[in-house]
Amino acid sequence: MDQFPAEWRTRLASAYANSALQMKDLKTAATLINYAVVQPSEPLEKLAAYLIDAQIIEASGDKVRALNVFKACARASEDRIAAPAAMHVAMLSYELRDADANKTLAQLDSLRFRGRGDGTELKIIGNMGKIYLNEGRYREALQVLRSGQSFGNDPRAVEIQTSLNQAFRGLFLGGMADGLQPVEALGLFRDFQSLTPQGADGDQMVRRIVRRLVDVDLLDDAAQLLDYQINNRLEGVAKSSVASDLAAIYLMDHDPQKALQALWSTRTTLLPKAILSERAVLEARALTELNEPDKALDVLGRDSSVDADDVRTDIYWRQQDWAKAAALLEKRLGDRYKGDAPLALADESRLIRAGVAYSLLKDQKSLTRLSDHYSKFITTASSADALRVALAPLDGGALNARNFALAAAQSDSFSGWVSGMKKRFRDKDDASAKPASNTPPAKTA
Repeated sequence: MDQFPAEWRTRLASAYANSALQMKDLKTAATLINYAVVQPSEPLEKLAAYLIDAQIIEASGDKVRALNVFKACARASEDRIAAPAAMHVAMLSYELRDADANKTLAQLDSLRFRGRGDGTELKIIGNMGKIYLNEGRYREALQVLRSGQSFGNDPRAVEIQTSLNQAFRGLFLGGMADGLQPVEALGLFRDFQSLTPQGADGDQMVRRIVRRLVDVDLLDDAAQLLDYQINNRLEGVAKSSVASDLAAIYLMDHDPQKALQALWSTRTTLLPKAILSERAVLEARALTELNEPDKALDVLGRDSSVDADDVRTDIYWRQQDWAKAAALLEKRLGDRYKGDAPLALADESRLIRAGVAYSLLKDQKSLTRLSDHYSKFITTASSADALRVALAPLDGGALNARNFALAAAQSDSFSGWVSGMKKRFRDKDDASAKPASNTPPAKTA
């Protein structure tokens, strides 16, 4: 190298030092940059060498000294030296807490136009994305990182794309977006939906957002997300399973016709028994809401699961078959009376309706049994008055009150089912957070 002119000795040694720095070989980098800066070359060539020297010093851990060298380089007359140096000055000042996030972001944004279209701009984009993420300004982080996509296959642009994908995953898989309001998280997801990864991770993102939307009764938005999944991303068993969730949301939103459409349009032969049973129960519930009780019972067949029995109970109740309804309601309560914790909303509804049914049957024996078992829960009940009337003994003088209990029971039956479905969505979300298989979906996002 000594046989080259001084200017080229500085350039070659600087390039060698920079390569060693990128390979994290700081010893070699320091040796070569020390050789470069002592050459009798032009001032700008020396400043370019000092710019690399400052990066080596920073990598060695002496950020204060590196900051001073960067500041000197930032006064260069050429932007190829001054712009990257000023970028490092801004970032080190932020890391050393000499500048706040807003000031640093403003400085970096102004530098983008000085290093337009080169590696410096990509580094600035990456640094701005990091700061936005650190500050919880997620939309701005994704927007600035997405601007790096215009650099094509440049290796540094690939790094920006990787950072963008990681940021999106961190938001919707890593829990960073959990602090956002559900509507805000939904808007952010939709605006950057093209970043949704293929496979189980992408599907889990959607499930988590849907669960949050269902929790706050934004059912239409939740349904739109699942409908997109069904029509654009999923096939086979996964498609039928997600269609079950969509049908449940339509039922919660009092739209049984759409629930049936979601189920019927995703029918397939080879499904696990659990999914088949879930779909049958939802179909029967939708048919019940459409006043087709015989068809609903036919769909349920011999299914003796608790979910199937709940639908049968609603059918018998609507048909005023009080004996069958009461028997199923008390069966679903089981030995719940042995505990002391307040009744869940669904169990409270079952108890009220069982008491009303036995009263309408004039079955004092069964009514006494219920009262003996469950009177202790009246004081902690959500509908204490309705429960008190439902468990009262037959005396022929509580007709109006019993009608009130009947109306309350009908209303709470649906509320209890909705509450149970919301819990299932949360449980599915928790289950999907576990390591999933690497099986890719049939379609891309």
